[in-house]
Amino acid sequence: MRPLIYSKRDAEISKVGWQRSGGGIKYYPSKKKLLTQQTLLFTLSFSVETDHDNDTVYFAHCYPYTYSDCILMMKRVCTTAYLKDRIRRTDLCKTKAGNNVELLIITNFTSNQDAIAERKCVIVTSRVHPGESNASFIVEGFLEFIVSNEKEAKALRNSYVFKIIPMLNPDGVIVGNYRTNLNGLDLNRQWQIPSIKMSPEIFSVKEMVKKTLECREIHLFVDIHGHSR
Repeated sequence: MRPLIYSKRDAEISKVGWQRSGGGIKYYPSKKKLLTQQTLLFTLSFSVETDHDNDTVYFAHCYPYTYSDCILMMKRVCTTAYLKDRIRRTDLCKTKAGNNVELLIITNFTSNQDAIAERKCVIVTSRVHPGESNASFIVEGFLEFIVSNEKEAKALRNSYVFKIIPMLNPDGVIVGNYRTNLNGLDLNRQWQIPSIKMSPEIFSVKEMVKKTLECREIHLFVDIHGHSR
């Protein structure tokens, strides 16, 4: 639970970016409860001393991974050399703020259509909770591997169709929410009856799953999270 800090002065002087810092770190039940649910709340407290006067310091729960980072990562993964034979990039839906929820489809596209049709599907989603930024680092590593020339990656592309949503809640990431989208909903609690208006992200994933099942079996569904402990 040690916080991350970013000092603009440290970045300018020593080229130091985000780093763990702070002391006197405590995490304990507070006396306050949510009025509507009578749920016990917890308090995280810590102290930080800055090294510079007139500095601007940012605090984060985990190493930040922004929507812009995600877009740059996809541009890097979706290289021209890979687009023809192993990866396709498309939009799953638009969010309330008009941002794209991007979908990557990965397999060996040079195979004949009958071979591709027989492959089972693996679906991977990430970052449904905006504050769990470590999930994005995991999915980035997975994407870089699965499109690579490693023999294991080639074997997987020959055996499966991967459908990957690197950032399921871009609105929440952009505005800095910890768990919710712009409608204040925890999208991970909307799976049973998602609303196309209130939670278009989950609604669209379920529609994609239904359409996938019409043509191939889903072998595995992986939803990548990252929790404080």
